[in-house]
Amino acid sequence: MIMLAAFAALVAWPVASEIGAKKVIVGAQLTGLFHIPGEHQGPGVYHEILQRALVESGLADQVEIIVMPMSRAKRGFVNKQFACYAPGIATFDLEDASLDLQDVLISVPLNKAMVRVISRDEQHLVRQASDIPNHAVLSIVRGTPLSSEMQGVADRVMHLFEVSSETENVQMLNDNKVDYIFSFYPDVLFAYEELGMSELPYAEEYSPLTMRDTLICHPGHQPLFNAINKKLGEFAQSGLLKQMLGDLNMFAESQGPGNR
Repeated sequence: MIMLAAFAALVAWPVASEIGAKKVIVGAQLTGLFHIPGEHQGPGVYHEILQRALVESGLADQVEIIVMPMSRAKRGFVNKQFACYAPGIATFDLEDASLDLQDVLISVPLNKAMVRVISRDEQHLVRQASDIPNHAVLSIVRGTPLSSEMQGVADRVMHLFEVSSETENVQMLNDNKVDYIFSFYPDVLFAYEELGMSELPYAEEYSPLTMRDTLICHPGHQPLFNAINKKLGEFAQSGLLKQMLGDLNMFAESQGPGNR
């Protein structure tokens, strides 16, 4: 979720009507998934999957995929600046409960995402929320949705820092500035790669939040949604989706079409 310099220079992103006649899919700036930072920067695998769906549907010249920080992407989608948003409805957390998103169209899952509670060493693994002491200090990437269990932890611990990226999140833990981090898999894998370090430990049996990454669209864009969703279903059925995800595939078993 690292902000691109080009976006930072903008005062406000133009509304959809200002981007010519093209409809817009907005992707949250998930490191490695929608955007690969650093020396090899470019589009991430979710961007590539959606772009391929557009190309194969004959819609590539009618739809543009843009990427921005999650909070801005969600706000723009809620305000109907954008036709569609990824990685989906599950990224709207408890504070967003009042938003009118009940009628959004939800695609075939792109992948599964899991929050892990990561510690510096094996002696302090968190196997349940109560393993995190009240005096603990944690960090989390700004914009990460909070489950009720995560909110409960946030309410009782000494402090929960919000950081700009998974890279900064891992650095906070590695530099002994926090005791634990809430971190999304597979996003954090790119942080380890960027920092040139091995994965830090977590309890594999515990995740305070598991969700499916999807594309969501406003009901007024049903034809666009239907075309993309059909292609995503075909990608899932043929195994292409799993192939494109590669090591980032978080599904434990073969993936077929279906909603959340």
